[in-house]
Amino acid sequence: MKGLNKIKKCWKQLMLVLAMFLSISASTLTQANALNAALTWGQEIRYPSWLGNWSTKMCYINGSLAYCLEASKNTPAEGNYAGEIIQNNDALLKVLYYGFGGPGDVFRDDQVTNDTTKYLYTHIMASYAYSGDIYGGKSWEDLEAHGVGLKTRYDQIQSMPVPTNPFYLNGVQDLKLKAFYDGNSQRTENIYFDSREDNTLTIPLTDGIELYNVTKGTTSKGNAIINGGDTFYLKANLEVRQNYLSGNLTGSAKTRYAPLIVKSDSNSVQDIGSWSFAYDPASLNFEVEWADVGSLELTKTNDTGELLNGSEFNLKHTTLEFEKDLVVKNGKIKADNLP
Repeated sequence: MKGLNKIKKCWKQLMLVLAMFLSISASTLTQANALNAALTWGQEIRYPSWLGNWSTKMCYINGSLAYCLEASKNTPAEGNYAGEIIQNNDALLKVLYYGFGGPGDVFRDDQVTNDTTKYLYTHIMASYAYSGDIYGGKSWEDLEAHGVGLKTRYDQIQSMPVPTNPFYLNGVQDLKLKAFYDGNSQRTENIYFDSREDNTLTIPLTDGIELYNVTKGTTSKGNAIINGGDTFYLKANLEVRQNYLSGNLTGSAKTRYAPLIVKSDSNSVQDIGSWSFAYDPASLNFEVEWADVGSLELTKTNDTGELLNGSEFNLKHTTLEFEKDLVVKNGKIKADNLP
């Protein structure tokens, strides 16, 4: 009985350790999957006096310029937060992308307005796009009355295209091509991979198919890798082939622009936002219908009806640059893989 109790005690301890391990593992996995967002603050920027006693602070998320998005609320404390990607607010994305400090900064050529004012204006527009909160309940008309024209700038930004990272083959994500004759082979038209240069696409090629990279001047078989900005085509021998199907292709650095938001647990503290990259689940695929290819068989006899043997003939296409030398064997000419 003593031995049995000892085994039960050891078993309970083992289960407790296992439960603790699983709990730690789950916590670690959750943290690994969360977007780590380190929030830091910079200088304070006062609003113009005619807007009242308001201010904002320059802030940074993971070192990138960020903006307060609910102007009437308090600012959160510095520290590490779980960031959140916003999927469906194109108005905010445009402000963060085209605003001060963004990749498409519309203020870049403005030599009159200083950086702190550009930041303030972008903060006001971002807060409006995210929450409709313009510096504590004021209106665009208050700005217009003082000749700021910020609503015009906001409308300009909203009229611009949603920032994206292109991911297309010849402008589409589902490409279908018909191969054409090219001498004694067949090939597709040129295909342009429209994406960032650091994004690669691996194209699986079946036997007998080659990828010719026009941009780099290289030829690949098997798993061919191309970069964004490359132009290429597929080539194969002139023979009967089943349609080529690439299957779903995903890029190595397939991202899109998206707002990264830091949220506080308190409803009285505002959210903070910055532009960032997010994983893009889109994929590409393309299909190639190879050229029509056939065969020819003729029986050759002389004037008396006897089968010829060893005679040489030359077969030419009437419109294509294609020709083939043939020799009669046992009275027959047989030619395969003809356009």
